[in-house]
Amino acid sequence: AKGIRSLLYAPATAHGRTLEAAGIPGLKPYDRPIDEWKQALFENVDAAITGTRGAIAETGTMIVWPDADEPRTMSLVPPIHIALVDEDSVVPTLYDAIVQQKWSAGLPTNALLVTGPSKTADIQQTLAYGAHGPKELVVLLLTGEAQ
Repeated sequence: AKGIRSLLYAPATAHGRTLEAAGIPGLKPYDRPIDEWKQALFENVDAAITGTRGAIAETGTMIVWPDADEPRTMSLVPPIHIALVDEDSVVPTLYDAIVQQKWSAGLPTNALLVTGPSKTADIQQTLAYGAHGPKELVVLLLTGEAQ
């Protein structure tokens, strides 16, 4: 329905391996340094699909925890970001996420709390989406049956 012809995914993740096995057409693996394909990434990738560390029910916020397999580029550059949230990883509050996931044991260089697509009203007070990231955010909640 969204007209996605190319979908960026992380082949080294469990979700990535599931996508590969499904044989979905248009998959593009994030499998090389960005300098080798920067132009193609910015011009020829319609969407990216990534996992999340969880979500916060109180605010409807996803916790995105970029790493070497799923770098921040995946959720930032394509115009559509599809985020997978496992039902079991939804917690009531930010405090619950910090405690249950043991954030004090080591944070990544870039932990993200995402509550919607990027937007700004800086220019003539006109709301614009996608100013600092994807224009559209699609969240898929994976239940026990879907996982």
